[in-house]
Amino acid sequence: MESSPEEMAEGAEVVRVLAAVLERLIGANTAVAQADPGKVTKFHALKAPGIGIHRYLERIHKYACCSKECFVLALIYIDRLIQRNNFLLTELNVHRVVITAVMLAAKFFDDAYYNNAYYAKVGGVLVPEINSLEVEFLFR
Repeated sequence: MESSPEEMAEGAEVVRVLAAVLERLIGANTAVAQADPGKVTKFHALKAPGIGIHRYLERIHKYACCSKECFVLALIYIDRLIQRNNFLLTELNVHRVVITAVMLAAKFFDDAYYNNAYYAKVGGVLVPEINSLEVEFLFR
């Protein structure tokens, strides 16, 4: 699971772009969420985490050691979640959605990946919670 410096730089660039896309989406959804917050899901937190989405993705990139393709695939998974379920991505749910999408992408795409307990630790969630989020994401 070791990466060369070039691969790490490419991964960091993918993370930067993904963070920009998600931040723009959250910004656009903020006004909508204030008018109609929609249904609260397992992905929602009571308050927004103290870490921004870019730093959170950098953390995942650093410790999860998944390929840059996983981050692209995670964005596709998030887009499908939004489109198929009329899901509103906000600062209250983006972190849990991201860690779940990256974990699922790594399991699907990468030859080597970690167990759910490791992704839970990287993402700052409990193991039963990441297990529940995985099921919710897959069958939503």
